Amino acid sequence: MRPFVICLALLAAVTTQAQLGHEIARKHAARAGEKLAALTALRVEGRTFINTEVVPFTLVAQRPNRLRVESFTPLRRVVQAYDGEHPPWISHSEAKAGRPQDMSAGDAKEFMANADFDGPLVDFAAKGYSVDYAGEEKIDGRTAYKLLLMSKTDDIFFLCVDAENHEVLKRTAYRVSGEKRTAVDTFFKDFREVGGVLQPHRIETVANGRTLYIMLVDRMEPNPPVIPPETFARPPAQP
Repeated sequence: MRPFVICLALLAAVTTQAQLGHEIARKHAARAGEKLAALTALRVEGRTFINTEVVPFTLVAQRPNRLRVESFTPLRRVVQAYDGEHPPWISHSEAKAGRPQDMSAGDAKEFMANADFDGPLVDFAAKGYSVDYAGEEKIDGRTAYKLLLMSKTDDIFFLCVDAENHEVLKRTAYRVSGEKRTAVDTFFKDFREVGGVLQPHRIETVANGRTLYIMLVDRMEPNPPVIPPETFARPPAQP
């Protein structure tokens, strides 16, 4: 086969993968129709299981990219928040008297990505993501389409989308520490309808075959009536 024919064949394969990836992303974005656009905020209560510890949490998310997560035990309280405009911040009752601090660069990047209310597949091109089809995978007996996503800053991760209801069942991202690169898998399970949109009520995060933590949602309220604007804002510095 001539070299230019090989190049054309490869180009056609890459184009087909991109087209199929785009189609799956569009189906994910349209999975709940107008109900998805009508869902503008969520208030969540639940528990995180880390090793032998159970940590209650509350979460408030608001379209398009505002997020506040508060976890607490009788001995400590941690708040993380992002208002969609300024750098995300963290407050830890055991560090610097609980004063808000800047997150590390890596944590801030991850938190801002998690704050995207609709996720990366909705309006993916406008958000600077490329999406390519990368095959199929079985997750808990269900067929899922595997998508390769790359951000405009060259971050690469995979999403597995349910072939039937087009919900995201799994995310695989990569964490780099020194020369070590670790795949971190997050599984989304126990989907229930909230405000007309399926939402996961069990989230498991695994690395190297070891469960890092499990989040269980006890209550999820769609479109809570009042979310004060200061919910996501960084508190002013105390004198």
